[in-house]
Amino acid sequence: MKKNFIIFISLLVIINFFIIGNLALAATADLNTSIIGQLGNTGVAAGYSANFTPLPEMIGKIIYIILSFLGIIFVVLTVYAGFLWMTAGGNEETVKKAKKWLENAVIGLVIILAAYAITSFVISQIIKSTTT
Repeated sequence: MKKNFIIFISLLVIINFFIIGNLALAATADLNTSIIGQLGNTGVAAGYSANFTPLPEMIGKIIYIILSFLGIIFVVLTVYAGFLWMTAGGNEETVKKAKKWLENAVIGLVIILAAYAITSFVISQIIKSTTT
């Protein structure tokens, strides 16, 4: 039973890592092409190597890592709340506690997604306004 629970958690973490991570990288794909096109030739002309990691790509990777960890925390909290609820055995206090954990996990997820949407919008507007 315990082994199956650990395997289930591991699979949820891996699936979550790929889903949330791909959202962050997809948002930075357009940013990379525009900045590399504008600044890449300048760096090569100045004598720097063309093999560099652009700032938007680095920011995208940082966001990718942070969102992955936050997604993992959400999955763990959800599984914990479900475990509490399933093992409550009819105890109303434990069920209320599980519902509260689940409610807080969903509120946290909504806050994370809202922060991601706001950040994505602001960065795209900044890049749009600074490029021609």
